Amino acid sequence: MAEPDKLVEELEKILPGRVIRNVSGYLKDWWPLFWVDRNASGEAIAVVRPENIDEILKLVRFANSSGLKIIPRGGGSSVTGSSVPQGGVVLDMRGLNQILDLDEFNRTVTVQVGVALDELERRLNARGYTHSQFPQSFDQATVGGYISTFGSGQYSTLYGGVEESVLRVEVVIPSGDVLWTRMTGSPRSSMGPDLSRLFIGAEGSLGVITAAELKIRKLPKHLWKAAFVFKDYESALNECRSLMDLDVKPAACRAYNETESIFQFGEQRCVTLLVYHFSSREVMEDVVNEVSAQFGQSAEPLSSELVDLWLMRRFNYREELKGVQKMGYLPETVEVGVKWGRLFELYKDVVERFKKEEGVAGVGAHVSHLYDQGACIYFTFIFKPEKDVYWRIWDTMFDVAKSHEATLSHHHGMGALKSRYAEREIPVVLIQAIKKGLDPNDILQGQIRS
Repeated sequence: MAEPDKLVEELEKILPGRVIRNVSGYLKDWWPLFWVDRNASGEAIAVVRPENIDEILKLVRFANSSGLKIIPRGGGSSVTGSSVPQGGVVLDMRGLNQILDLDEFNRTVTVQVGVALDELERRLNARGYTHSQFPQSFDQATVGGYISTFGSGQYSTLYGGVEESVLRVEVVIPSGDVLWTRMTGSPRSSMGPDLSRLFIGAEGSLGVITAAELKIRKLPKHLWKAAFVFKDYESALNECRSLMDLDVKPAACRAYNETESIFQFGEQRCVTLLVYHFSSREVMEDVVNEVSAQFGQSAEPLSSELVDLWLMRRFNYREELKGVQKMGYLPETVEVGVKWGRLFELYKDVVERFKKEEGVAGVGAHVSHLYDQGACIYFTFIFKPEKDVYWRIWDTMFDVAKSHEATLSHHHGMGALKSRYAEREIPVVLIQAIKKGLDPNDILQGQIRS
């Protein structure tokens, strides 16, 4: 491979006006490790910010001929180091930011991947529709980053995660070709495997996603918001599970342990929030009666203003970070996906292991995504900003997840952080074979390596 300066000069000739030499703003995302380890930040020789597919094709073809490494980047909201470069160039996808088609009759929207999720939602809302995907990074994440990290939003219990949102994607593969993963946008096809799933969660390692056709739906006409308090966390989790047996599932169900309830609501008991979406008022009234009666057997109702408080503050992660930093600590989040039969035991295991963990000041937990088979339990650790403390948290959580047959990453993706634990959860040899077939020259940097 040529010297970095010469590579950048060649890039500037191939892509005039698209090459940025000042890379400092692209070396970090929201990975907490950056605050405790100065050596964790990445390195890159340049940033390329294309505005169309042809420019991406030129970059990919140049990379194949020169050995240049590429790492795609969206809004930079990863908390696992998914887009931290380790040499080569950063491919800033935010220049591809057009909504290409809104098909209201068939309820789809086709967008370029640099469109921010909040901008997409505003545009859809203005026409009476919603994408229904609301991650905590909603105000920063792009469509492409959300797809590439296998994201999931706060209303996933009803609408599913990103995998339920995507009909198909357009992708530039490392050979320098551009294609759609399906030729048609039909709602379902059994014509071979769903190739979109190769790229959902691949974090840019197998191809550069450039556009996606997504499902949309009408905005709900009616919302029901409710809050309850339980005597203990096990009772709260049991009632959350029981909701999945009812005919209508909640858009969101969030069950907080005592520690996190204090922080969020000033309530030293286990608070559970419910949000339901409806088109029919009559259906809403029946569901309200059924859920209220069921929860009333083991819980005490609280004011629905607690739900309004959560909705108002749910994207305020910047302010929360500053508040914890002022106390001399940092927060880290670990979102574990686990079956119902192991959920409470896993929770108790985490609490017990961190009772006397040096450097960890507190452990909050809430259940945030429900399924028929299990749930995501989202732990927040308040820890002393030291590298050793940080890695002890993750190594301990790896052991906990392993012992309870759980995943260490429900919706934050893998990134540089979790790649060290990947072999326990996925057949890496199969992923590497796919990588080698699609990207034999290994030009797309990521955690999947050939």
